[in-house]
Formats: sequence, structure tokens, C-alpha cells
Amino acid sequence: MSNWLKGIFLLMLSVVLIPAAYAGTDAASCLTCHGAMQGTIEKASGVTVNVHIDQEKYSKSVHGFFDCVSCHMNFTSQPHMKPAAPVNASIKRLARQISPNSKVDPVAQAACSQCHGDIYAAYTKSVHGKNVIKKRSTDGPVCTGCHGAPHYIQPKSSKESMVNHFNVAQSCGHCHEKEKISEKYGFSPIVMERYLESFHGRKLALGHPGAPSCSSCHGAHGVKSKKDADSPVVGKNKLETCGTCHSGATKKFVAAITHQPMHPIAHWSEIILIILTVSVFLFILVHVLLDLYADIRDRLFRKGSKHE
Repeated sequence: MSNWLKGIFLLMLSVVLIPAAYAGTDAASCLTCHGAMQGTIEKASGVTVNVHIDQEKYSKSVHGFFDCVSCHMNFTSQPHMKPAAPVNASIKRLARQISPNSKVDPVAQAACSQCHGDIYAAYTKSVHGKNVIKKRSTDGPVCTGCHGAPHYIQPKSSKESMVNHFNVAQSCGHCHEKEKISEKYGFSPIVMERYLESFHGRKLALGHPGAPSCSSCHGAHGVKSKKDADSPVVGKNKLETCGTCHSGATKKFVAAITHQPMHPIAHWSEIILIILTVSVFLFILVHVLLDLYADIRDRLFRKGSKHE
């Protein structure tokens, strides 16, 4: 190869490789590929990963201004290169703790603690956090279990957010309506059904911003077990919790607020009352229709008689 051809070849390599080696770590570098890629891949661990990232949805999320490597610390803007510095020891330790329910990238999941340290501290002491960290359970929620896909998390004020006030009950219901989970952890499988049938649930369904959702009474990141004396819905704490909305709430008052199945007498009394109420309205409706029919018939009959 002549010297001038070699020179052109080296020049082309420098144009391609040098910018790549020093490419920025901004999201655009990653989204160049992941915005166009489609489908899923299977990692060596057997976990299936969706490689596509919707650029528009990501840009509108609460994390849309982040560099990808801020969370995906095991990567750089060039995925085949090792990061310049090792992952922080505390992040690695937390990643190992939550790994049972964070199969895709536990380091990225643990990276949430960099900005949300207080929230993570509350989570690790909660019934959900203990379930994952101490019991190594795969059905306990981590951040994405409640907030949704990390690349598309919406602000709480957005109606699309899974933790929006009017969506919280549905998000909690993803787990608390499952019979297997209710049997495993010893709570009623109809807990969500009872809530939705309650005055609180119906008021929330009507769009009242002051109606309590799950997190209003149980808390959010620091949810306690019903066996925990610090739970806001246990013992004397329940009086204080209910008292935030119902001033002067008594023990008898708070005892009526429960997700437990109704007593058989109350259950059948409610059904009978519903049947009686519906029957009365049906009787009134039928009576009005018959009266209307009789009036129309008489008018037609009178017209016919007058004509004759």
C-alpha cells in the first residue's frame, strides 16, 4: 500500500475511533442505539431485558435529564469498556441486598439511594424492604415495583404516575389482590375489594382529592407490618391516624374502619338492604310506566269515542 493510501486510512481511523474513545456519557450517546433497537435479549443469568428505550417518554420522565451512567454504574457511554472508577462500596452492598427482586441491574436500582437516601433508609426498615433484604423474597417490591419502569417514571402530580393519589390503590392492588401472596403473608385476599367498597374508596373513585388512599393511612416507603407496634394503623396509633381527618375519633369509631371480611350478620343485612332498595325503585318505575300507559290508553280511547 502506498504511503498516501496509508495516510488516508489512518486519518479515517482517527476520525472514527478518537471521538468514540472520548465520547460523552450523556443519554444521547446511549439512546443513539437503544432508541433504535427493538426486542429483548437474554442475559447470562437467564434474565430477559428489553433493549428499547422510548426517547420521547424518557425525556418527559422525572429522570429525563440524567446521564444513563449516573444509575447504570457498571457501564460507560461505550458499553464494551469498563467504567473509569469502581462502583461505590455502599451501592454494591445495597445492590446485593435487593438483588432477589432486581434481576436486570441491581446496581442501577441501588443507585436510587444516591438522591433518595432518606427514602431508602425508610424502605430498608419497612415490611416491604425487610421482605426483600432479610427474607430474600422475590415477591417484595423495590422502587420500580411501585413507581414503574425506571426510564418512564412520572412525577406524582401526573395522572400517569403509578403513585399518583388516585392510582395508589390500583398499584398496591397488583400485589395485595393476589391470592398466593395473601395466603403467604396472612392478610385477607379481599383487602382491596373491601377498601373499594368502603366510603373512603368510593369517595376516591369519585375523584375527591381529600379521600384517603392506601398510603394516606399505611404510609408509603416506611410501611409497617400489622404486627409492628409502630404501624400507624395498630393500637393507639390508629386513633391518631384516623384523627388527622376525623377529629375526636374514638376506639369504637376506628374499630369500624377495617379491611377484614364483614361479619355474616352485617354481610347479609347489607345484601337484604340492597335488594329492598332496588325493589322499591323498580316498583316505583313499573308503577309510573303502568300509569303512563293507562293515561295514554284512556286518551286514545276518549278520542275514538268522540269521533264516533
